[in-house]
Amino acid sequence: MKPTTKSKFYCGAAEAEFTPAPGLSLLGQMYERIATRKRDPLTANAVAYRQGRETVVLVAVDICIINDPFVRQTQQLFAKRTGLPAGKLLIHATHTHVAPTVFDLLTAKANRGFVARVQRAILDAAVRAVRNLAPVEVFSGTGQMDHMGWNRRAMFRDGSSRMYSDSKTPGFIGLEGPRDPALPVLFTRDAGGAIKVVVVNFATHPNCLEGERYYSADLPGEVRRQLKALLGPEVVVVYLTGAGGNVAPSILDPLEADQPWRGETGVRRSGLYLAGEAAKVIASATRPIKAPVLRVVQNKLQIPLRPWPKPGASNDPFPWIKERPDTLRYYEAAKAEWPERTAKRNPVPVLVNVIRIGDTAFCTNPAEFFVEHGLTIRKQSPARVTFVTELTDGYCGYVPTKKAFTRGGYETWPAPTSQLASVAGKQITTATGRMLRTAFHG
Repeated sequence: MKPTTKSKFYCGAAEAEFTPAPGLSLLGQMYERIATRKRDPLTANAVAYRQGRETVVLVAVDICIINDPFVRQTQQLFAKRTGLPAGKLLIHATHTHVAPTVFDLLTAKANRGFVARVQRAILDAAVRAVRNLAPVEVFSGTGQMDHMGWNRRAMFRDGSSRMYSDSKTPGFIGLEGPRDPALPVLFTRDAGGAIKVVVVNFATHPNCLEGERYYSADLPGEVRRQLKALLGPEVVVVYLTGAGGNVAPSILDPLEADQPWRGETGVRRSGLYLAGEAAKVIASATRPIKAPVLRVVQNKLQIPLRPWPKPGASNDPFPWIKERPDTLRYYEAAKAEWPERTAKRNPVPVLVNVIRIGDTAFCTNPAEFFVEHGLTIRKQSPARVTFVTELTDGYCGYVPTKKAFTRGGYETWPAPTSQLASVAGKQITTATGRMLRTAFHG
């Protein structure tokens, strides 16, 4: 079935590489790592959608985290170059743990030249995506990922939970939470039937290679590589990391001694598995979305910070990190600056977005969002296909569940990487639900 050139829905896409020379520090661990080489390219991958007077651009960037000042500055530059409102550029960090940083965090230090390089790549891809807007038909569907992406928080009889502990650890009673097997896919075909852009979304930390000392886009890059090999090198693949704050490519219950989704072999297997499932969705989507109306609903929430926990509380980090010097220094510094943070940066502005494209919806937030919250959003969504995308338009840290706060563990320890009050999950999911209803029924 060939698309018609009379389509009133437009799409454009572009990509830009920003891989630096070796030698920069990598963000994603509590210890210092310096990149010695490039495994695969770091890229910014942009898609623009337009219908009538509405335009929105989404750029997925191979970075662990992008902070609010960088996002706002880049959005303003985008507005100057395109004439579009700054907020209509959404910037998503894919969350690779083997890329440099655009701001100082943990042991990673930002390099000015690299920061400028990333910003140029985002703007280049975003502006060209707008210029490339052309009539398309839009297709979407949801695949099923049964064998990858597992809850990474293990529960123990003493009432605690720990990241990456497993079924062979004494006192283990099971995993704390669920996983999300859904693989939403949206793609477009031009007037000649050619696929120009594919957007995929999966809820897991994309860190098959998280502790390495080289540059890599990790799982998102491998998915792009394999989809391009299948569909053509000109196809732009936009990978969006889903609600995977407590999900990873690790099988812990029962423990898999030889982790099939980790390391060099694991990342290739992971990319093939995810790209193959996305290809199944693409092949089976024979009918386009009938009325791909484009609506964008945006909201800025004000979410309070939580107080520093009392000694011995479930989310007190210090009983767990006495023997880890780098980690201890990080949390000592966090505790020392917590009064100032609470006084001057409280509440925290949290940007959430809903993009409706016909019967499909994108729901974004700037958190490391626990999978339970993502499942709640999908359950209340009126859309046939729902993307839930974290780490978009800034960074507000982990948003665990209330259950997780009662059991503790890394994601609940207060720091710049986990700062919001325990009500944050409910605030974001409730607001997103209202925005979905506005997008579809308002």
